Amino acid sequence: MGMGFAVRWATNHEIIIGSRKLAKAEESASQVRQATDCGKVWGTDNAEAIKAGDIVVLSVPFEHLVSVTSDLKNSYTHQVVVSPVVPMGYDGKYFEFAPPIEGSAARQAMAFLPEGMKIVSAFHTVSAAALKDLRKELKGDVLICGDDKESKDVVISLAKEIKSLKQVDAGPLIISGQIESLTPMLLNVARRNKLKEAGIKIIEER
Repeated sequence: MGMGFAVRWATNHEIIIGSRKLAKAEESASQVRQATDCGKVWGTDNAEAIKAGDIVVLSVPFEHLVSVTSDLKNSYTHQVVVSPVVPMGYDGKYFEFAPPIEGSAARQAMAFLPEGMKIVSAFHTVSAAALKDLRKELKGDVLICGDDKESKDVVISLAKEIKSLKQVDAGPLIISGQIESLTPMLLNVARRNKLKEAGIKIIEER
């Protein structure tokens, strides 16, 4: 999903791609520049990327959450942290939500980071493949939750930059687990029904 966020936001923002390996970050940045024809994209190691950013998107598998939060705790100061992270497993037949003791990846990230950091949980139901493909308009909704209104508004604003993607305020951070659990559900439904790039849309029956 990280590449998808980068190509979607590169037109309006400076994009800093972080990785545990500098060469990998620089290669990813080069790919984004080629895909978007935007020069404001560069790569560095995770610690420097976090320090340089105003918004940090934790676009990593759940098992790497500690390495980009607790292990780099000193790199965080004022940033808005966005978590699209999903704790889930796969037994060879289906995907299953596997939350940590905190109830969600977002709340675990909050526990790892310095006190007072603002965390917003979002983008769990957005297809990574569709997000990366600039030819596609995303027709689904993005469910956004967090405890700080200002930070949540920042993420809502970023979501608005992705054409046709609707933003839904889902409430406080404590319900992030409910939203994160939708990812394995979508994957299971997509596999069983042979759907590609499945998403979710909230409708109002009138």
